[in-house]
Amino acid sequence: MKKSTRWATAAAVPVAVIAASIVVPVVSATADVDLPDKTPQQVLALAASSSGASYSGTVEQTSDLGLPDVSAQATGGGSSDAAGALELLTGSHTAKVYADGATKQRVQVIDDLAERNVIRDGSSVWAYDSKTKEATHATLPDQGAVEKPSALPDGTAVPQTPAELADLVLSSVEPTTTVTADSDVRVAGRDAYQVVLTPKDSSTLVASATLTVDAETGVPLKVVVAAKGQSDPALSAGFTSVDFGAPAASVFAFTPPADATVTDVTVPTGASGRSEGDAAHAEKTVIGSGWSTIVGVTPAAGSTDGTSSTDADTTGLLDQLTTKVDGGRVLETSLVSVLLTDDGRVFAGAVDASTLQAAVAGQ
Repeated sequence: MKKSTRWATAAAVPVAVIAASIVVPVVSATADVDLPDKTPQQVLALAASSSGASYSGTVEQTSDLGLPDVSAQATGGGSSDAAGALELLTGSHTAKVYADGATKQRVQVIDDLAERNVIRDGSSVWAYDSKTKEATHATLPDQGAVEKPSALPDGTAVPQTPAELADLVLSSVEPTTTVTADSDVRVAGRDAYQVVLTPKDSSTLVASATLTVDAETGVPLKVVVAAKGQSDPALSAGFTSVDFGAPAASVFAFTPPADATVTDVTVPTGASGRSEGDAAHAEKTVIGSGWSTIVGVTPAAGSTDGTSSTDADTTGLLDQLTTKVDGGRVLETSLVSVLLTDDGRVFAGAVDASTLQAAVAGQ
């Protein structure tokens, strides 16, 4: 397995946390925000009911994970996917976010003299980077032809209403988490509720996660993840301005520029597509449970080790951001630790590096 591939995988672990928060939509706790009382369950049900909402706004995302600023490497013209992923883990970033129901979304990340876009209009999905002039297009399968399960893997019935979904979420997290309602706040000019999730697990690096929900529409307005021993949030993404009117249809229409390099991606469909995808993907390992769960990825058959001449930027980042340990290299942040083993495996979890190494060694 290439070092560049392993490093991009490692970088993607904490980036996934950010990606999940940047597409959901500055919190100010004010004395005049006094909303009708709601339980955490009711707030989560309100959020679940907003899945088809329409809105547009500006999102500010910040990260304070104790990493050096890699924005220069990430935007300096190199081709490293890892550098691009890691750039989201340092400093602050601004994005324009648009949604019109469940099938039309656009996220526009603003860079210096450039922008990156992901646009969905029905079954058509485009990703475009104006700096590299590269566009990727995919057509999603017909959701009407996809059989929807009636039960979850553990036999639990699939939630049919927002209230049922809220019940399921709470029942899933409560054994490992204290869930509380916090004070009412104002975000981007909107009155909002807050729900705080505090891990009961003493070994996790996560101190708490706070979800802020618009009191009228239920749309999540902000997500904040706090790390233990750190006053500033480790991750934060939230609206600074928001409008709940439907965006113009033209916002979701995209035609790549004439000088763009376009790549078409085939999306697997049905059971056969899933089987092919499973065979091509790396084998996964799960160690532990709850907030201190560690996930490992083993290279798929046919992966190679080593680097090519195009991997110089990635190798430099690897040396800069990780520490050499017995059997591999470790990246430790205030929220997530990642172990890259010499045999190509990648392990990550919201625990410190020593806990991660001990868990992997004890398999």
